[in-house]
Amino acid sequence: MEEFSNEAYYRFFFTLANRTRLAIIDVLKENSKTAYEIANVLKQEPVVISQNLEVLEKCILIRSEDTGKQKRYTLNKEVLEPLSEILSFHTSKHCPGLKECIPEEKLKEYMKQEAAKKTYIEHG
Repeated sequence: MEEFSNEAYYRFFFTLANRTRLAIIDVLKENSKTAYEIANVLKQEPVVISQNLEVLEKCILIRSEDTGKQKRYTLNKEVLEPLSEILSFHTSKHCPGLKECIPEEKLKEYMKQEAAKKTYIEHG
């Protein structure tokens, strides 16, 4: 494993540990948008969105392009795509049902319990 800086990790994950910022990232998955467009999609005040865009941009998780009238924001896919793959792997392996993360030593027991549950299918 490469050497890392606790401070760099802290800043990176602190930036992501915010539901508004995660929602902004989700909105930008499709294509670039202005702060106003993001605010409309998320039904948030533009000032709140702008403040969070600034934090995301400072951490280089998003990029902006000044088009003359307004800035357009896009994801930094070089960073976010590998992160998304890691999180998907972790979630599928250790966080079934997205309720909680289960330590590896307890995962087999959890999976046995889930497999033993009865499933009822209603036919309409």
